[in-house]
Amino acid sequence: MNSILLYTKSYSARQTFVFDFIFREVYGVNFEVLTSASAFAQGEGFKINYSEDGLPANLQIIPHGLLFEPDIVAQPLSVAQWRGLPVFFQTSNRQVPFDLFSAVFYLLSRYEEYLPYTPDEFQRYPHTASVAFKQHFLHLPLADLWMKELKELMLKSEPDLQFRKNKFHFIPTYDIDIAYSYSGKGMVRNLAGALQDICRADFKSIKNRSAVLRGVMKDPYDSYAFLDEIHARYILKPVYFFLAGKNGKLDKNIPFESEVMRKLFAHISNCYDVGIHPSFQSHENVAVLETEIAKIPTGKSRQHYIRFQLPHTFRTLLAQGIKEEYSMGYGSINGFRAGTSFSFLWFDLEKNETTDLRLFPFCFMECNSFFEQHFSAAQAAAELNQYLESVRQVDGHLITIWHNFSLGTDPLWEGWRSVYEEFLAKL
Repeated sequence: MNSILLYTKSYSARQTFVFDFIFREVYGVNFEVLTSASAFAQGEGFKINYSEDGLPANLQIIPHGLLFEPDIVAQPLSVAQWRGLPVFFQTSNRQVPFDLFSAVFYLLSRYEEYLPYTPDEFQRYPHTASVAFKQHFLHLPLADLWMKELKELMLKSEPDLQFRKNKFHFIPTYDIDIAYSYSGKGMVRNLAGALQDICRADFKSIKNRSAVLRGVMKDPYDSYAFLDEIHARYILKPVYFFLAGKNGKLDKNIPFESEVMRKLFAHISNCYDVGIHPSFQSHENVAVLETEIAKIPTGKSRQHYIRFQLPHTFRTLLAQGIKEEYSMGYGSINGFRAGTSFSFLWFDLEKNETTDLRLFPFCFMECNSFFEQHFSAAQAAAELNQYLESVRQVDGHLITIWHNFSLGTDPLWEGWRSVYEEFLAKL
């Protein structure tokens, strides 16, 4: 048996989104939604009663109301425990004492990001405003864990139910923000950098810069051969995101038109999937974004500095032909921003509609560990292994972000390449 009958008094776009995600995308089962109590009573299959009515069913989930509302309003959240997991939108039902469907929708739609908030220094939604951070479950793929528990309840009621067997999947991704430390930067930028080295009396950098530019030393940010080797060794299919915008205060890559950069891009794009890494400047200027995307024909994107605002950013990317977006995480802390490890279609909450833009959430970025959480390499390794086990527990998708500079030979990142190598070996 793998047919699910869902009863609800009225059907909404929000319900369509969350039912499709849970039953079709994650569980891999067919389902039918019925708004007629008599048709539900006469139907055959595993029955879920999503109403307050006492209709005979295998399982009942009492609605909180969020999925029936057309507007965006502040939702008072109090967190309780169910099967050892944090839950909100509690109800009086004993089987599932909270509206699991509304709770999953709240996390995936990023409902709270449409409400008023004070942005951080980069004009982003601050992780400190999220319920996941406040209630200490940001480190959990909570929606995935709820769905796992729900599946177990369904199987306990009907052991013959057949779910798709999901498999743990790892997707390594890399942001090429600064392709090289010295190579390809041109005379002016290297002279400016050399003067800074002299002012700081950083003689080692002066020596290294000279050696790289003379071709007798490998650039410390050049980790590309190393990455090629580990991808071949572990049969990995990575995605590289290239910053192709003009140089700016927070956009420091080598000019995309330079020979060095074109050679690097040609090599990587011939071997792997590539995406655009829209510059910090492009967020407020669609013309700039259009120019950057024109340089890299692709349907994949991830925002530089993870700078996005809902719904503006995703609508703009959709209009530019982007179909896969990899920014669903925080640029200030690691964790599961949307509560899931699985990819999902973006729901435009203002329009109350599911879009064609598929979001691929990440839960770990080494720069978060290093710059924001101030972790040592050993602490980051422990954190990364924690996320690995959490995603394996739900047979989900683990997406990580690394940068070429952290995997090279820059002394600042000493030990971090070993963290990645050991992680992949364990994986």
